[in-house]
Amino acid sequence: MATFPGDGIPNVLSARDFIMQWYGALATTRPHETDYTIGTTPVALGSTFGQRLAFIVSNTGGVNIAVSFKDSVTITTGILLTQGAAFGSTWLNDLEVVGRPLWAVAASAGATVHMIENILAGA
Repeated sequence: MATFPGDGIPNVLSARDFIMQWYGALATTRPHETDYTIGTTPVALGSTFGQRLAFIVSNTGGVNIAVSFKDSVTITTGILLTQGAAFGSTWLNDLEVVGRPLWAVAASAGATVHMIENILAGA
């Protein structure tokens, strides 16, 4: 990390420097991307390893889907994602909810979903 000339004030030059300055500790993350085929039976989304700090789920198919934190989600009880719609969550805005299991179900067979997770990887 650099400093302003003669001032001794740290100058943040990278995301790692920013995290260190903001939180006083270094947190390293990595992306994890997965594609899913969703049918009319709920499917668990997301990795089962590491602590998830954020995610975004995009309906990449031509069939409506619903997402929920409940494994009993139906197309009429979850958050509806039409074709091209997305749903996301971050720890900063949603606290521990972001780490809970997420489920998806489709209105009919053959739906597709793309998920990007931000996983805590350590320093």
